[in-house]
Amino acid sequence: MGYRENVLKILDGEKPIDFPPTEFMMFWPETVELYERSTKTKDLAKYFGLGEFCCVPCDFNPYPAFQEVVLEEDERFITKIDGQGITCKIEKGTSAMPHYIDFPIKDRKTYEIFAERLNPFEKGRICDLEPYKDHVGKRDCVRQLLSRGPFAFLRDFIRFDQLMMMFVDDPELILTMTMNHADFLIKLWGQILDRFTPDVVYLGEDMAYKNGSMISPAMVREFILPAWKKIIDFVKSKGVKRVILDSDGNIINILPIVCEAGFTAVLPLERVAGMDPEIVRERFPELSLIGGVDKLQLAKGKKEIDRELDKIERLYAKGRYLPSCDHSVPPIISFENYNYYFTEMKRRLSNF
Repeated sequence: MGYRENVLKILDGEKPIDFPPTEFMMFWPETVELYERSTKTKDLAKYFGLGEFCCVPCDFNPYPAFQEVVLEEDERFITKIDGQGITCKIEKGTSAMPHYIDFPIKDRKTYEIFAERLNPFEKGRICDLEPYKDHVGKRDCVRQLLSRGPFAFLRDFIRFDQLMMMFVDDPELILTMTMNHADFLIKLWGQILDRFTPDVVYLGEDMAYKNGSMISPAMVREFILPAWKKIIDFVKSKGVKRVILDSDGNIINILPIVCEAGFTAVLPLERVAGMDPEIVRERFPELSLIGGVDKLQLAKGKKEIDRELDKIERLYAKGRYLPSCDHSVPPIISFENYNYYFTEMKRRLSNF
């Protein structure tokens, strides 16, 4: 039994035959450079024996993309309007997050203009599926269909402080945008799901800070849940069994709503934000969990790594748990530490 079958067994609450080694969000570019020097290889996935999630080719972004316009540039930074219509300042030569300055949606009028780029039937959004099906047919990979979710749509294209006020000042527009996003994905993905059934559907939301969700559970229920349910009911009607929610930060206060919406798994369980996977497992036994390995502890030493491995063993024994770092592996984790962690994890979990 291969990687794909074992991952799906875990996500379905069944006992895998073999441990499927996974690093779901992989490595920062700086980490790749660091580890490649140590391993003398250009293929870290192969070096560590990592499995693969293969994404169905589908463009859910504004289409056609906005024309990029460079507004200012010096030796260190470049300020531009990017292909999503967002004005941002980017530090050259790093993978640091850009500094976002301005966004394309400000009110109903600018949303209606922006929505002209959200035609789900635009040619070019979906690549020829036959090469993809041929590719995944030859590879032992999990087949994944992904997009930003309805909250991420709001957060990605509206300046955050304006968005928070909009929930109060123009709730009708908020609900219009989230439900339109659901309809957009249903029409876009319907063109795929009539011809191909992925193993998982993945919605990226990133809707929480360290101490809780960016909007209250009541607001999630009012403005986001209807769109989630519409999307999830649709993909499940097309035969998709597994739907993953991705959100950084502490989402424990909205997990009851996440379960109600029909999500079957969550990630990355960011530990610095208080997302302890053992607590989540106890409170939400029906959810499959991906992530939850504390990258800050892996950076320290073998004693701390062994404590993480003990936790991983307890979670893995209970089922519905796929160990992975609680986000991309940062360069603060030395190659020696990561290699020890990953080698020991494979040794321990292969004994189950």
